[in-house]
Amino acid sequence: MRISDFLHLTTELDPTLKVYFITPTQTLPVGIVRFLPTEVILLPTKKPLTLKELQLKLVPISPTTTLSLMSNDTPQPLFGIKISPTKLLLK
Repeated sequence: MRISDFLHLTTELDPTLKVYFITPTQTLPVGIVRFLPTEVILLPTKKPLTLKELQLKLVPISPTTTLSLMSNDTPQPLFGIKISPTKLLLK
């Protein structure tokens, strides 16, 4: 998913949602944003970012940059989102 697509999809969501990503075996909090020349990689930590914090980090980046998730030491392109009452789940 491109950053512009992610920002467009999440524009009207609650900015206080905590951001997590789903792996086949677990749900991990997104807390680190790593900027590479051709992509932005979201990494797990103990404390999740809020949607607003993530959006603020992504806004200055080129909208065509790919957004990926780090799973098992391998970047995986972000495929979609799922909204729960307190979480934004990335997959």
